Amino acid sequence: MKFKKFICLLILTSLVLSTGITASARTPYANYYIQEKEKTAKPIPAAYETSTVIDFLSTETGKLKNPEDMFIDDEGKIYVADTGNNRIVVYGADYKFLFEISSDGTYVDGDLSALKDPTGVYVDPDDGAIIVADSGNGRIVEFTKYGNLRYSYSKPESDLLSKDFSYQPEKITKDSRGFMYVTNKGDSNGIMQLSSNGEFISYYGTNKVNLSFWESLAKLLWSREDRKGSVVTLPYTFTNIYSSADGYMYATTTTETPPQVRKINIGGSDVLYGAYDFRDNSIMSSFSTINQIFCDVTVDKYNNMLIVDRQYGRIYEYDERGNNLFAFGTKGNGYGQLSYPVSIETDGNGRVYVLNKTTGNITVFKPTEFANLVHVANAYYSDGKYEESLKEWEKVVEKSNYYSLALVNIGNIKLREEFNSEAYDFFYEAENATYASEAYEEMRADFLRDYFSWIVITIVVLLALWVAVVTIKKFRRKKYGVPVERKNFFTAIKHFFGRVTNIMRHPVDGFEEIRYENQGSYLDMIAIMILYAIVSVISAYATSFIYRGGASLDTIEPVLTFFFAFLPWGVVCIVNYGVTTIMYGEGRFRDVVIGGAYCHGPLMLLSLPYAALTHLLTLNESGIYGILGTLLTIYTIALVYFCIKGIHGFHPVKAFVVFMLTAVGVVAVVLLFLIVYGLAAQMFDFIIQFGKEMIYLV
Repeated sequence: MKFKKFICLLILTSLVLSTGITASARTPYANYYIQEKEKTAKPIPAAYETSTVIDFLSTETGKLKNPEDMFIDDEGKIYVADTGNNRIVVYGADYKFLFEISSDGTYVDGDLSALKDPTGVYVDPDDGAIIVADSGNGRIVEFTKYGNLRYSYSKPESDLLSKDFSYQPEKITKDSRGFMYVTNKGDSNGIMQLSSNGEFISYYGTNKVNLSFWESLAKLLWSREDRKGSVVTLPYTFTNIYSSADGYMYATTTTETPPQVRKINIGGSDVLYGAYDFRDNSIMSSFSTINQIFCDVTVDKYNNMLIVDRQYGRIYEYDERGNNLFAFGTKGNGYGQLSYPVSIETDGNGRVYVLNKTTGNITVFKPTEFANLVHVANAYYSDGKYEESLKEWEKVVEKSNYYSLALVNIGNIKLREEFNSEAYDFFYEAENATYASEAYEEMRADFLRDYFSWIVITIVVLLALWVAVVTIKKFRRKKYGVPVERKNFFTAIKHFFGRVTNIMRHPVDGFEEIRYENQGSYLDMIAIMILYAIVSVISAYATSFIYRGGASLDTIEPVLTFFFAFLPWGVVCIVNYGVTTIMYGEGRFRDVVIGGAYCHGPLMLLSLPYAALTHLLTLNESGIYGILGTLLTIYTIALVYFCIKGIHGFHPVKAFVVFMLTAVGVVAVVLLFLIVYGLAAQMFDFIIQFGKEMIYLV
């Protein structure tokens, strides 16, 4: 029994330590935001707290049965498409029942108000008309604001629609021009655009086909005739739509890869979110096969977009520039948790309403002081009121000093006011390399303007000193001859670097001397590799914040960096020795490992200056950095080729063949490692899940 308790306690401890984001003490769910750069979750104070859960068990209208949609009008009234009960239920801003549009589910010519499986509801802000997607009857129905039948729009007829067109409207909305937009079940052509009279106009925002790699390859290699009989990949369909006051159409789709959510302009093209991946890596394992299902979208009074994920019960809020503001919520049946969310709405007070299908209730979240501060600060910033915005963002930072959006926006305001150094510090804290590069470019320009003359004078003086030293040395050698070398500790170091640079300058002769004249030694090999590993660690720290991609120094793992510096050398040497043994190479294993170490000479000598260069460059000059890095890589690869040729005495062509076979062998080893690593990770994930089940059983 004690052993069983010990095992359970051990599993529970490991689970707690492995959890990235924890639930707030005041909310039964996680509260965080997703950092744009790394798509990582960062904890924040609770943005929304559960206000109430609207349940209808005890009301005279009865409990909702499998509701599918919800709408909140400007007065705060709530309209619910109670699909399972074939009705539309209307509640006041105080959550009390007002009236319902009920039906027994039958639909005959004499009773056009009869609803069957209504799945979508929308309220016209102009006259309060209630428009329903009557999915079961294949039509759109419009009622007055009192629930009286006004119009019934049957299946549209058009030459643009196919003969076997199936009409089963699921969601509906309208724009400011009076056009109706309908998502039709299983229709991959896009959103249907209808006139105010229900006549079909066109398809809107048509989606693209997402082809896999193999499907793209088949399309490239085989003709349409050859591909007959194969499975046809259709564009993904829409699941929900929302028309905002500023003329954009927001839509969720069935695809699991981008674009899961779309913001569509009047021309039918994506704006801002087109290629954005909304998947939340913090709640999904790298090997998870369960993807998020973004089932609905809405927009609040600040033009912030909120989407709800059905699979994990998460709500995500994005501003109009695409920045993630908050993420919160969790799957469950507890108070404030989401069992099976199908619809999300907001009201004029900023409250968020989520309709749960299985429990038939509505969970209401109210914004906290932290969320209100972010909303106001962001609104000021979007309107160009930077002084007011700065004051609010500073309040946000006081509550969460690593909330990157606040830090970035403060930095941008400082940059506008030409406080470049302060702006850089805020961008540094936000780990935003792009903006930090802009601030650094201004700082560098200021520095050059102030000290340009001193820089030129310093360079001229140093050149003059160098010329003087060289001239004096030449004069002394000419007059007194070459001085006798004094052997000491520094002499050994000088000879060591001389041997390394000699092979770098004369690789053909240098590697042949290692094989046939026993040049080089194990001591040199050890010294080179240790120095290279040390330089790798120092270079990681020496690379500027901008060229680290905004990563903090804390993310550098010096021990791993040190030991992983030896890994490529070991793998390449072992693979190459195996290949050259088969190809009758003359080199001994001693020659292979020593020669392989000498190939690291350019990296050992030039990596640190290369890293130091990043402190002079901005991202606009990254091309220079990339070219130098490419040249350094080519130089090192060339040394590997000459090493293979010289060590094993191969003909240049045969040396190239062996070089390529070595590269293939290294790739094979890497792939094998990744397969083993993947299996081990899946096993670990299985153990974690098994541990959770054990805890539940105990």
